[in-house]
Amino acid sequence: MTTGSNALSSAVYAIIPAAGTGSRMKMGVSKQFLTLGRYPVIIRTLMAMDAHPQISGYVVVAAAGDLAAMKQLIAGQRLSRCLAVVAGGETRQDSVAAGLLALAGHQGFHTDSLILVHDGARCFITPDVIDRVIGGVILHQACGAAVPVKDTIKQADAGGRIRQTLERSQLWAMQTPQGARYSLLRRAYDLAYQNSWQATDDLALLELAGHPAYLVPGDYRNIKITTPEDRLLGEQLARLADDSLNSSLDPNLIKV
Repeated sequence: MTTGSNALSSAVYAIIPAAGTGSRMKMGVSKQFLTLGRYPVIIRTLMAMDAHPQISGYVVVAAAGDLAAMKQLIAGQRLSRCLAVVAGGETRQDSVAAGLLALAGHQGFHTDSLILVHDGARCFITPDVIDRVIGGVILHQACGAAVPVKDTIKQADAGGRIRQTLERSQLWAMQTPQGARYSLLRRAYDLAYQNSWQATDDLALLELAGHPAYLVPGDYRNIKITTPEDRLLGEQLARLADDSLNSSLDPNLIKV
């Protein structure tokens, strides 16, 4: 686990995959459009990216069927760093690849830029975690946020028989952002399609491509809104976040 950071020498861009269907939420609506507190999930995520001083811009990747709705939602917000909203694919891997292509076509973009991939449904990302991942990418080329697992983890077969108890001190639950230099990440994705690799996160593809990846501390509040239980916790976190925002505003500027 590393916490290092160096002086920033390249632009930082983000890809926000938000093309999930939200089937586990069982709400009949894509999870990124669910409202927590004052804002939809995806808007909370984008507000965090938009406010971070080191993020030069980001691309949002939406499901093809949600593309028009996503563009309309984002257009109604004060989000100045959104470069594009593009259609994703069948898997998260396909959607991130679409985001990489969209960035490559952006005017002024350079392939030595740092890329952060952050799940659109992780709407409680903090500036500190973003800072740590950026620092980790600068130091190690490939890095992602993670937290130590709290429970004892058992490996079992299909019948439920325990095969082994894994060493908890060596186990980490992955979060996002995950990141790398654009050229490195793009090469890993290109190799994935050439070799039919499938992975559920970006560091896994970098590992398959032979690039060492490192972890920096995430945050237990950096949850992914996926299930009804996540939504309940998200409502509490949103209430705390909104209360904190209200208390930091000049009361003379608040319109009721």
